[in-house]
Parts: sequence; structure tokens; C-alpha cells
Amino acid sequence: MQFIRNLFALVGLLFVVLLAIVYAQYKDEIHAMAGEYQALQQLDAQASEIYLTMWQRLKASGNTADATVWHVPVEADLSVEEVEESMKMIANARNIMFVGEQPLSQQVELMTGKKQRFLKIFQFCNPLTAVMMVDYSDAFSAYLPCRIALVEDKQGGLNLYALDMDMMIHGGRPLPPELFEETQQVKEVMLAIMHGGARGDFE
Repeated sequence: MQFIRNLFALVGLLFVVLLAIVYAQYKDEIHAMAGEYQALQQLDAQASEIYLTMWQRLKASGNTADATVWHVPVEADLSVEEVEESMKMIANARNIMFVGEQPLSQQVELMTGKKQRFLKIFQFCNPLTAVMMVDYSDAFSAYLPCRIALVEDKQGGLNLYALDMDMMIHGGRPLPPELFEETQQVKEVMLAIMHGGARGDFE
């Protein structure tokens, strides 16, 4: 019995010595990993889910743009004009301003004389929320105004694309409560515009 106790004591001592050797050799890496873990712990509770979703999209497409956007196909029987009118009416009903558009395919056709797939960018903005976002971080200005692209794919179907706002809202440290509520409302409005526009709804 004494032999077994001594053996366990020796094994315990060797384990402590091994830990000491590993720590001495890799202490910088261990401290770095601890720092990384602490930084991750400070992120929004949904951040891991957001980045996992982004990774799944990236793995499937191999394209960072595909991984970071919302995509809503437009119903096949809708025209460009119907989608445009629907989106603008929904935006107006939801109290978000339609602040501009860029008819890119039309511009390229004028420049080249060649027919292009339809491509138009629509811009929406809530100025009060925009100011709150930039007050929190100047870098948020790059996300403004909120954009929705209406794109004709290579098969002739229409699609709506917009930046996935979940990364902005949940991808970093938790936003201040008031800003979080405002950005959540804008997110809901943008999704309503996209899904409503894709169905030709009017509100």
C-alpha cells in the first residue's frame, strides 16, 4: 500500500514538473490564448452563432460577399417596376426614408451601347439612427445608408441583396441598449422591405 501511495505521489510530482516545463516553454502562447479567450468573452452573446453562420456560407460559396449578405429571390411573376414600387411604399409605411438610387445597368448601357443584366441599388436611411451609429463608432458610417440591390441573375430571375446587419449588431461587443433597439428596428424594416418587395406586397 505504501508503494502505491509513493507511486501516486511520484506521478503527481512528475505531472507538476511537466506542467512547469510546458508553461516555461510556451508561456507567451498561453498568455496570448488567455487574452484571446478574454476578448471573446466580451463579445455579444450571439457573436459565435453569427460567425458560425458566416463561416457556413463562406464554406459553401467560397465568396466573402455571399457570406455577408441577405439574399431574397423575387417571385417570378413580378416586374422590376412592381418590386421597386413595393419597396418604396413599404419603406414609407415603416418611416424609413428612401434617399437615392443608382441605376447601374442603365448607366453601363449608355456608356457601352450593350444590353446589361438589370442592376439597381436602392438607398434607405433613418437619419436619427444613422447619427447614433456614427456617434458610437465613426466606422459605422461605411454602412450608411442602408442599401438594397435589385439584381437580374444570369438565368433572368430577379433577386434582392443587402448587407447582413446581424454582424454589425451582434458581431462585436454588445451595443448600448438604445442603439441596439434602434439598429434592431432598422434591421426589421430592411427585412420587411426585402421580403415584401420580393412578394410585391404593399403596406
